[in-house]
Amino acid sequence: MAVPTTPTEQRRLPEPPTITKRALSIGRAIGSPVGAVIFAFVLGAIVVAATGSDPFLAYGDLLCGGIGLFCPTNVYPGFQISETLVYATPLILAGLAVAIAFKASLFNIGAEGQLILGAIATTVVGIKLANWPGWILLPLVLLAGTLAGAVWGGIVGVLKATVGAHEVVTTIMLNYVAQFLLEDLIVGGPLQAPGQSSVTAPIGKGAQLGRLVPQSGTFLGLPGGVYRVHAGLFVALAAAVIFWFLLQRTVFGYELRSVGQSTRAARYAGISVPRTIIMTMLISGAFAGLAGAVAISGLRHSLTDIYRSETTGFDAITVALLGQNAAIGTVIAAIFLAALHIGGQFMQGDAGVSSNLVDALQALILFCIAANFVRSLKLRLPALRQMPPSKSKEAPGVAAVATDTEPSATPNVKETT
Repeated sequence: MAVPTTPTEQRRLPEPPTITKRALSIGRAIGSPVGAVIFAFVLGAIVVAATGSDPFLAYGDLLCGGIGLFCPTNVYPGFQISETLVYATPLILAGLAVAIAFKASLFNIGAEGQLILGAIATTVVGIKLANWPGWILLPLVLLAGTLAGAVWGGIVGVLKATVGAHEVVTTIMLNYVAQFLLEDLIVGGPLQAPGQSSVTAPIGKGAQLGRLVPQSGTFLGLPGGVYRVHAGLFVALAAAVIFWFLLQRTVFGYELRSVGQSTRAARYAGISVPRTIIMTMLISGAFAGLAGAVAISGLRHSLTDIYRSETTGFDAITVALLGQNAAIGTVIAAIFLAALHIGGQFMQGDAGVSSNLVDALQALILFCIAANFVRSLKLRLPALRQMPPSKSKEAPGVAAVATDTEPSATPNVKETT
């Protein structure tokens, strides 16, 4: 007599190959932001056309100014690419700062303040030790900026881990502290250059990062001195490699990701959540402080009050979200955002598009991109994660018993009349 099959027996479908699964995963990861960019550009074209401008000319200028494509003969693509890389360099580092905090479900809005502290420390060391040889001074100023940012971010981590202070509030407050500290130092303060206002003396030559294009002679049809791209780009790319290695190849990276997914599960696994939070904010602040150090050492060489109105630290939030908190994604997102900024300036001058419309177009693109990460933000905000429990019609405990009992083990009960 044939044995009947039980209801629990199901056919297992063959799993797709590993390469196919990886391709589908990559497609899902990049499909959403790419689709958002395309949709935003379509809406932007409608806005440009509605104001009486030519959207094809405007977008052509945007591509030319940002990445050097489709440029007329009187425009030098190499120079435009150089300017984009200059703007992207600190964005990469600040984006990594925000991304590593996101990985631990921490919302670091204080990258701007940490960047300012890194710039201040770099300037102080670069001025006070200006006579030191470059092979010692250059690593020292970069280290000083990194440590200053780490301290500023570590304050947030300690407050979060010990007394539960929300990192959004503390980082915003520390941004204001950093801005007013900067103003106090350079406006009639101890760092103000003699006979000047709102600026410090330049850092020593040994503290300055070298330019990637020789300053003497010509390069791609222009004098080498006009190209501002500097070796800080390599520092940012090296930081992205460190970011990836830290998260994917270290025990701390595993602990950080575990805390970001579930603090309760992390505690059950023996992970110290307070220590992980403090370490994460220290590293996050270090990346942002390094961004400030690179900006001073590679580009400006002196500290000014421009940092009170600069938005690099806040743009880093968009960079991290667009890059999906990954190393390579953050690099690409920073270059994309930098291309929008530099290309927008070129579009304003060549296509006759007003500056207000340029800002509105960039905001529209960024808004459409950020809209794809609402679910990501929802998962990171504790208030939004709390969902009401589903109501069950069964009595408490019945569902659990029914689930734990296999059909084959259910006793055969005869109905009695």
